[in-house]
Amino acid sequence: MFEIDDTTGTSWADELWRSHADELLRFATVLVGPTDAHDIVVEAFLKSVESMDARGVDNQRAYLFRAVVNHAHDLRRARDRRWARDLAAIVPTSTAAPDTFIDVRRAVAVLSVQQRAVIYLAYWQDLPERSIADLLQVSPGTVRRHLVRARSNLRKALR
Repeated sequence: MFEIDDTTGTSWADELWRSHADELLRFATVLVGPTDAHDIVVEAFLKSVESMDARGVDNQRAYLFRAVVNHAHDLRRARDRRWARDLAAIVPTSTAAPDTFIDVRRAVAVLSVQQRAVIYLAYWQDLPERSIADLLQVSPGTVRRHLVRARSNLRKALR
């Protein structure tokens, strides 16, 4: 499937993994948490490598970041469906008010995957909007929209 370089004995996919795995894992950890991050990155990488080999992708790093976002989004949708199904199956046992203290981690966890992605890249990686747009392969306007909505949601949650 992948051609092996006779001089090094490795394929281009091995080199691609070595050069991007760490940053993809950090990124996925922000999006889905440490428990699922490795699985998301591996799945995204394996599916992406097959596509990149056939398509001849120019910006492989951006392609991999976008694949991680897509897989994180798929995971979140599956969990939301499962949560709704499980919630519908149970009867509420208590009418007590939920805990009023909401920490930053919980506030970030309720953001959409796209909002978490741009918040992470903007604040933790200190990337400008244009670089985020290039990396996620979306328009700068989309990045701005997700940042505005994420900031608004965080402000509401942290009041």
